[in-house]
Amino acid sequence: MPNKDRPQVERHPPKNGVGWLLNDQQGKVCSFTNANPTSHAQWVIVEPRPLRGGGQPVIRRMLRHNAIEALETMQKSGGWKRCQPRW
Repeated sequence: MPNKDRPQVERHPPKNGVGWLLNDQQGKVCSFTNANPTSHAQWVIVEPRPLRGGGQPVIRRMLRHNAIEALETMQKSGGWKRCQPRW
């Protein structure tokens, strides 16, 4: 099968609720990263930032299942797509 016909697969696919999203229309990027788990729950840090530097990031800690829901909702709402890490 020629290379152009092979599906593009990420070398290290992101885990659920962890990854990066990019919105070109709004000029923003958002990272979802694992935080230190506690004995009761797994946490994810959500950090949206402007693409062109400047501005303070708004860092939020979310439960893993809420972060997965937020990531999926952002992708379905339009404009947000997965991307490579930005910082």
